Amino acid sequence: MAGDHLHALRTSILGIEPSGQVTATLHTHAQATLVRGVIENAARAVWLLAPVDRLVRVQRRLALQHKDVRSSTNLHELLGAKQPRTRKDRETELRQLAIQAGTPAQAVKAALRAPEYTHIVREAGDHIGPGAYTVALWSGCSSLAHGDISGALIFLPRQTVSQDENMMLAQVTGSFSLLRHCTAAGLTLLHSASSLYRQRASTPHSPPAAERT
Repeated sequence: MAGDHLHALRTSILGIEPSGQVTATLHTHAQATLVRGVIENAARAVWLLAPVDRLVRVQRRLALQHKDVRSSTNLHELLGAKQPRTRKDRETELRQLAIQAGTPAQAVKAALRAPEYTHIVREAGDHIGPGAYTVALWSGCSSLAHGDISGALIFLPRQTVSQDENMMLAQVTGSFSLLRHCTAAGLTLLHSASSLYRQRASTPHSPPAAERT
């Protein structure tokens, strides 16, 4: 997902004219939405892979799936569609998988509670530098993605066209600096996720407690 957003970002910026000349186009809001997707998805991968304890990694994956079950159920209800399996059946399966992986029965409910994305981005950001900095970049992109005035005032260059006592007319343009810093953070998270994946894939693990003799 992060790679797909990166590709879309690149094609939205760079263009090749029939003459062979390369052009660059900056948008005020749309490209911030794409960079937000890069950071968010790369951060989720880091958050999933970062814990040294394999059980915690399994619990986090199941927690995201548990959240997705709720979202899927709500979407089916909005569309008036019937699910192949009920929400209760799917959640029961996830609880059983958590127990089979080694989660104590009394801890399953807490283990399957997925955090908000702010927490995920902050924790993942701690692997590449101050987590608060990564959250700030991600939040700035989110603000622009939602069309918030605060994001435009804080992050986008603007030139005053006219101003009186109570009102200012300004021309707002896209921010190359914001895109550069946010894309750099997203790429660093992606590299970190890739490194963690190779590390986890090459590390032997013990079987769950339920399978030990």
